[in-house]
Amino acid sequence: MKKIIVCGKYNAGKTTFIKNINPEKFTGTEVNEIDLSTLLEKDTTTTVGVEVNFLSLNGYEFMFMGVPGQERFDFIWEIAGGNFDGIVFLHPSYEKPEELEKIVGFFSKLPAYKGAAKRIFITFPDAAQNPSSLLATLKNLKIPFEVIDPRDGNRVKAAAESIAREIIST
Repeated sequence: MKKIIVCGKYNAGKTTFIKNINPEKFTGTEVNEIDLSTLLEKDTTTTVGVEVNFLSLNGYEFMFMGVPGQERFDFIWEIAGGNFDGIVFLHPSYEKPEELEKIVGFFSKLPAYKGAAKRIFITFPDAAQNPSSLLATLKNLKIPFEVIDPRDGNRVKAAAESIAREIIST
């Protein structure tokens, strides 16, 4: 089985992306967020731990593993990143490009990174704060990138299949 890590900042769309790869095979745990000022549950959710989904393509099995976006869980990044064949970075356009550089920098130090297939998917493109700075960062990282809406199941599945095909061909 080939493993593809899905990572990115908190609220980048990782859970939605992973769910849409193959909705019937998704495994994850979401809980309601808590408003710390009132201690009441919000309508929004957050992922607890890791989440996984599976894709079969051309006789190969792929496991997509989503890791938490908060840096306080970077120990999970290292555990999950011990061995992988591909890595997907989701980056919301409203976040500073430096945040993407930090996450890429972390994973690029892991032994599996060099030979792994890589993609950056920009989410929430209409919310970009400084598109020219983001574009400059993307060009400097030298990782294929594109804009994606994690809610678009057909587009997500096509993106997942694209990175899977790249892994198969190497």
